[in-house]
Amino acid sequence: MRKEAWVEHRITIGGVVFFAVVGVGPAAFADPSPEGAERVAPGVVAGDTATSAAPRQPGAVAGDTAASAAPRQPGAVAGDTSASAAPRQPSAAELASARHLFSLGLAAEDQGRWAEALEIYERISKIVVSPPLWYHLGVCHEALGHVVEALNAFELATSGATARKELALARESRSRIEKLRAKTSQIVLQLPEDATGVRVEIDGEPIHPALVGAAILVSPGARRIAVSAGNYAERFEATVQAETGAVVELQAELGRKRALAALRPIAPARPAPPRAPAPGASVPPVAVLGAAAALGAAAVVTGAMAYDVRHTFLKKNDNPAPGSMAERQALRDRGQALAVTSTALTGAALVAGGFAAYLFWTSPSPRAAPEHAAGPRPLPAPRAPGLTALSPWVGADGAGVAVQGAL
Repeated sequence: MRKEAWVEHRITIGGVVFFAVVGVGPAAFADPSPEGAERVAPGVVAGDTATSAAPRQPGAVAGDTAASAAPRQPGAVAGDTSASAAPRQPSAAELASARHLFSLGLAAEDQGRWAEALEIYERISKIVVSPPLWYHLGVCHEALGHVVEALNAFELATSGATARKELALARESRSRIEKLRAKTSQIVLQLPEDATGVRVEIDGEPIHPALVGAAILVSPGARRIAVSAGNYAERFEATVQAETGAVVELQAELGRKRALAALRPIAPARPAPPRAPAPGASVPPVAVLGAAAALGAAAVVTGAMAYDVRHTFLKKNDNPAPGSMAERQALRDRGQALAVTSTALTGAALVAGGFAAYLFWTSPSPRAAPEHAAGPRPLPAPRAPGLTALSPWVGADGAGVAVQGAL
């Protein structure tokens, strides 16, 4: 009896379920795509937390770790990036290493290895800066003939030492500044007043255009000057000999002025070409719908056959004839096979029907052609005049001619 119930259940699935679900459209699917990008809060920019080695007299070894960086004096030469303040508070290990490097720099300085000492001090300046460090940087630059760099370092040392009340260091730095100023040279560069986009280089180093027309401090010797402007055609290059204490005035000749580019006439905007019609579905929806109908019909037929086999099986099983066991088993197996086939066909019909509905849903609807696409409408043809007739008439009040017919 369980097998009979199972066969009846499969027949019900194969023959009835299809008609129960026919006409149900495809479900609407939503595909939300919420933004998952996390907003990162802007990081807090670290302030000027650079500290320097302790104030030392000239020749002393840096040892204190609590001193702050020396402020720049307003008159100091701009562009000294080697001794800029560190972006964070140095660690104890970094400060200890800086003190060790400072001792090595002093040893190199005492032995006259000025380039080596300068390289060591510049490495330290990337960790911490202080008035003593500025002072020793100036000493090395002065020994190497870098007059302007030495002057800048001593001015920074003076400013920092004065702020920290290190009077001996400030006094020593000022005395060196007075001696160095007499050794510097000055270059005054003159350009056309209407020059724009100015670029100035001295010995390959860029100089801010704001210094054009002002005295630019340089070290004595041969200096290579290069000047260009965006609105002038030529580039000025010259090598000048800057003598100690001299002021060199230089007029940069930039040639003729560039002609303004002629404005091109703006072409009228062309109308965008009509969009090509969206390609239709690669599979015609009607064909898929026909396949779904065929599968549904096959499911109904196999379901009916399964029902007929089941009826025959039940009839023979109620009154079994002798020797009919094999026949009844064959009927049962055939009914089961038909039921499975009907169920499979029903599922395929459902899938095909859903796919056909999807194709109908997504296929573009035909749009009416715009009026301009069809071209100008033809004017109506002129009407041919109809037949006319003239009929004389005579009445009690007078006589005349009547016109009859269509014009």
